[in-house]
Amino acid sequence: MDSTTLTERCQDWNQNLSIDESQRLVKNVALTGEQSKNGYTYSESSLKSAVPLYDAKPVFLDHARDRTRPHDRSTRDLVGSITNPRYDQGRIRGDIHVLETDSGKTFLKLLEMDTPGIGMSHVVKAKRSLDGTVVDEIVDVISVDAVVNPATTKTFSESTSADNVTAEENTPLLNFEQQIETLISEQKRLQIQNSELSSLVQKLQTKQQVNDLLAESRLPDGAVTNFFISQLEATSDRKLQEQMIQDRLSLLTPEIKQPSLVMSRERSSLFESASEDDRFIQAIRKK
Repeated sequence: MDSTTLTERCQDWNQNLSIDESQRLVKNVALTGEQSKNGYTYSESSLKSAVPLYDAKPVFLDHARDRTRPHDRSTRDLVGSITNPRYDQGRIRGDIHVLETDSGKTFLKLLEMDTPGIGMSHVVKAKRSLDGTVVDEIVDVISVDAVVNPATTKTFSESTSADNVTAEENTPLLNFEQQIETLISEQKRLQIQNSELSSLVQKLQTKQQVNDLLAESRLPDGAVTNFFISQLEATSDRKLQEQMIQDRLSLLTPEIKQPSLVMSRERSSLFESASEDDRFIQAIRKK
């Protein structure tokens, strides 16, 4: 049977916990239990065999914004990691090593203030029985997240054994709307990124084209000024670039009569005055 992603909240996660400030450890945190409000249970064997999977797994503040991509998390949300996971009286417990991040500090502050509605929620890959009533195996642990449950106003210290149940977050309609919103936002971001990349590729191609034309033209270094190069790179029209280079060459070989050319408005705008080019032209005329 294929594994599915389950997100389970554990409301009384803080019963019997303690905080070792010197080690930045929150000890004896309940990570998950046997019962689910959705009508199924975690088998004892599935919990016991899953214990090593929790070791060193990350703890985040809140769930991933896109629930369909639970692995895509920001380091800004990182609270710390799980250490010393163990099976204890029907539950998996562990210690949380809290980092000195903004999220880590917020997590400790929530503990200190005994904030209502906070719970621990694990995100796991699991296999259930054919009738869906039993979780037979936890295949992988993605993360353990500290979340707010708006449906309760209980604080850490008020949680009781009646809250010793976990619930899979399975609200497809709400999640579907969130997914659409996320996908639209991602699409816009990719469109902007694609436009920027296309523009960059065009500029690089034009630059390479100008370099090739200048190399073929064998113009002397003194004739290839920065202003002249910028004029060439201002258009991607190869024929126009070739003609501009030919015009440049004609200044070096005045004895060769060149047919008069009627410049387009685009070319005219490219031949604005520049001190570097003025000096170049004056030097040619003095010869």
